[in-house]
Amino acid sequence: MAGETARVNGNADEPEIRILTTAEVLPLRHAVLRSGRPLETARFANDEAPGTRHLGAYRDGKLLAVASLYIEEMPNRPGVSATQIRGVATSPEARGTGLGVALMNVAREYAREKGAQILWCNARGSAAAFYRKLGYSIVGDEFEIPDVGPHFRMMLELGPTN
Repeated sequence: MAGETARVNGNADEPEIRILTTAEVLPLRHAVLRSGRPLETARFANDEAPGTRHLGAYRDGKLLAVASLYIEEMPNRPGVSATQIRGVATSPEARGTGLGVALMNVAREYAREKGAQILWCNARGSAAAFYRKLGYSIVGDEFEIPDVGPHFRMMLELGPTN
């Protein structure tokens, strides 16, 4: 349900988190994560899959950060209900302002609603410290995603679902 507000905080300084369409997240995802490459490189296979949720963080009516969530098992954890975070992108002028944390809080809520026991991502090396601050742990060794760079698989245990 694109355009639906996932969470709006009462504090005017806090971001508004909205549920978006793939088309709405692509420009920022492309600009931050795939700059200089064709727009199609910013599209992911499961962008339109059932259960996929795209989130956008707005401040003063401007989209400044995005993240996409996919119902996807984590490699090496078959049979464990999981949600994958991908395409997390924050506009350079908005980094360090709490937008990423706000998105990850809504992502965690969504994953729990979907019955996930694990929330996981393939984090760029430069983003690993951000995820660690949120309680994620690195699983395995650093690996290279061709044409993108070094990444770490990271996960947050959500616990058993009821």
